[in-house]
Order: sequence, then C-alpha cells, then structure tokens
Amino acid sequence: MMRLLLRLSNAVVDTCLAWFTPVWRRRAHEARAILLRYIHQYGPEMPVERREDMQRLEQTLREALLHWRKQDALQAVQEVEQTYAELPGFRRGALTEFIESIFVITVVFLGIRTYFVQPFRIPTNSMWPSLNGIVVHPIDQLPDPARRIWDAITLGSSYVDITADRAKQIKSIRDERYMLLFTRTILSFDDEGRDTIAIPAASGTVIDYLRAQGKRIDTPNGPFYLPYREGETIMRARVDAGDMVLVNRMAYHFRKPQRGETFVFDTRGINTNTHAALDEQSHATHYIKRLCGLPGDSIRIIQPRLIVNGSPAREEGIARVGAGQPPYHPYGYMPLDPHLAPTGYLLRGNEVHLGNSPSLPNLREYLALGDNTTSSLDSRYWGPVHQFNVLGPAAFSLWPFTSHWGAIR
Repeated sequence: MMRLLLRLSNAVVDTCLAWFTPVWRRRAHEARAILLRYIHQYGPEMPVERREDMQRLEQTLREALLHWRKQDALQAVQEVEQTYAELPGFRRGALTEFIESIFVITVVFLGIRTYFVQPFRIPTNSMWPSLNGIVVHPIDQLPDPARRIWDAITLGSSYVDITADRAKQIKSIRDERYMLLFTRTILSFDDEGRDTIAIPAASGTVIDYLRAQGKRIDTPNGPFYLPYREGETIMRARVDAGDMVLVNRMAYHFRKPQRGETFVFDTRGINTNTHAALDEQSHATHYIKRLCGLPGDSIRIIQPRLIVNGSPAREEGIARVGAGQPPYHPYGYMPLDPHLAPTGYLLRGNEVHLGNSPSLPNLREYLALGDNTTSSLDSRYWGPVHQFNVLGPAAFSLWPFTSHWGAIR
C-alpha cells in the first residue's frame, strides 16, 4: 500500500509540477525511458548479458526515483551514459530540445491567456484620457536616432515618413491585425492593390490625419481622396502606441462586476456597425469601456451626468467623466440625439432598464460607456453587453511607460 501511494505521489509531482522537478530526476526519467524502449523493442535480439545489464540499471533507476535517492539515481545515469551513449536515440538533438521548449512555452502562454491574464492593446481613444489609444501626431521633421530610440522604449512611439514615389491616389483604407496584439492601417493606391503602405495605427486616426492635411474629403457619396504628386509627403508623423493593458480573466469567477470599473468584453451578438462617423471602432472583436450599469439598473443621461436609479452615479471613474473637468471633456456624458441616431439605445430623454433574469444569468445586461463620450462607439448606440460577453476587469496598464502605467482606476 505504501509503495502504491509513493508511486501516485511521484506521478503527480513529475507531471503536474514538471517545471519544478529537480534536474537529476529528469535525467533519471530520460535514462530509464530509453532503457525500457530498448528492452521492449530489441530485448529478444540482444545478447543475454546486455539485456540483463539494462534490466538491472532500469530497476536501480526505478527504485531511486521511487524513494528519491539522488546519489543512486545519478550513479545509474552515469553508468548508462558511459555504457550505452552510442545507442541510436540515446541523446536528443539540439533541434529536438529547441522545438520542445518552444512548444512548452507556447502551451503555457496560451493557457495563461485563455484562463488567467490576457493582454489587450487599445487601438482607439474611446477611453481617453483615462487610457490612450493609438495617436498620430504630425511633425515637420524626424528627430535624431537617439531620440527615436528613447521614444520607442518609453512611449512606444514609432515615426512614419512616407513620400509618394510617383503620382498616386488612395483608393481604400482598411485595418489589419498583426502579431496578435497590434493594429495597423493598410493604404491601397490606384494600381489595383499592388502598391500598399502599412501604417502602425488604427484607420480612424489615419483618416483624421488625412482630413487635417486636406487629403480626405467626406461627401454624401462617400470619401474622396485628393491625389499626391511625385515627391509629396503622404505622412510624416509620430505614432504613439495605444496602452497595453492586462485583463484579469479570473476576477469575475470570484466576485461580481462592479459599477465604475474598466472592463473588457467581446462583441459576439453585438451589432457595432451602427454609426458611420465611428466606423474605425465598429470592426473590433473586443472592446474596453467603463462599466456604467449593472443588471437591474435604470439609467438615463442628463448631460453631463449619468443618472443611475434616479441619482447621479457616485463611483469614482463615472463621476470624473460626469464632472467634465480637465483633462476630461466638458461635455461629460452625452445622450444621443434621436434625429441623428434614431436607432440608438440611450437617446436624449429616454431611460433604459438593464435586464437581470435570475433564470438566464448569461443574459444579464451591463451598460458600457467610453470616457471620451464624443468619440466612443458604446452602449448608447448598440445597447447592453450580456453576461456571456464579459471577459474581466482591466487590471494593469503594462506599457508604454507614461502616466497611465500601473493599476487602472
């Protein structure tokens, strides 16, 4: 009975806690596995003396591992290495070790991302000034290399200096996700997509830049882009990276979401394609907003305040926006104009009631609003967020190293 318990406890340690297993145990396990493979595959064909010697060493290793006898295990491993090192497959190649390491790291990363903490890059300024999205700053000339390196490390900034190599005209602009965490804009020109430029920013900020430069004109029939002459600057700017935040995916397994905190949710079942002026935000698979309403709440906006259950919301994050003090917009919370957004969810003069079904907990409803109320595609347009969409609170701003670095309020 005691032997069985020892074997079970060792199996738990060597599998579930493999990363913390001492090196000598890993070496002993590998040597024993090789011996067993050769005994099973080639035992009948081996000379009797070699087979008996392998069986002796395998039994020594098994007992040493069972009773955690380090010296016995190391002596047996050394004997195996000296006697049978030339056997095919005895030593694993460097490539095999490298592939195995990459596989383990990938599995651990995906496990952490799926169940514990998920990094999330903010592409737009819907949560400004609490959190920054990607911002494009026009500049007259590029700074020196040392300054660019410093800005890249501390602010996550990159510099763009693109000049037209010939006469050309923008035909389309689209967002593209790359390296899992980043967003960039692809500009396609008038040679059927063969000439493209990638800019490390969300399309909305690039469009704002083109408007400011007088290169994009919005018409009732859609946008029109003025052509570039050969040698004309297409973009010369500093692009500041959006904040990278860590989302605590475990928190809501142990506590309920709290009004006023910043949270992240996915857009399954949410029709975000509701407002052309905020089109750059409509294609996102995940949003980060402030949680402004809980299941069962009644909510309306009396600008600049958010009214929850008949009284102005007192939670710190919501109150900061509603106060309209710099650096926040003086508008505070703005309801939608029913003439401009007739299909909106939270219109001027209306009150909404968030569902709180005890029998269908996954359909409980939350209200998500951006702090930058003038430039946020949020619940005012497309309605509540359901329980099954919620991932967790945004816990920490990891990078870049600006005033936002640290715990998120």
